[in-house]
Amino acid sequence: MDLPPQQLSLIEAIALVTDVASRADRVAAGLRALREPEAAHMVDRLAQDADRAAAAFRALLATRPRSTDWYQVHRDMWIRYGDPGDLAAMAEHVTEASKKDG
Repeated sequence: MDLPPQQLSLIEAIALVTDVASRADRVAAGLRALREPEAAHMVDRLAQDADRAAAAFRALLATRPRSTDWYQVHRDMWIRYGDPGDLAAMAEHVTEASKKDG
């Protein structure tokens, strides 16, 4: 890819790093065939680093479940828009919470 780094999307960056890891694996295999163990080891480490970087990028894309404080959501909506439905939802949340506690 000939794009400047700031123009790469996260998915393009993952593809680029994954490609680097793949090429490093091939270079390491070639160095081992030439009986250059130290150089092969260095390139193996490069491939491992690239694999870890790609995994870190993928982790940034992974969705994470979040808990939602629905009372707070409805409170904010009530304050912002004054919708009676949000006030009712807040009251229902308080009622349900009191039933659980009592």
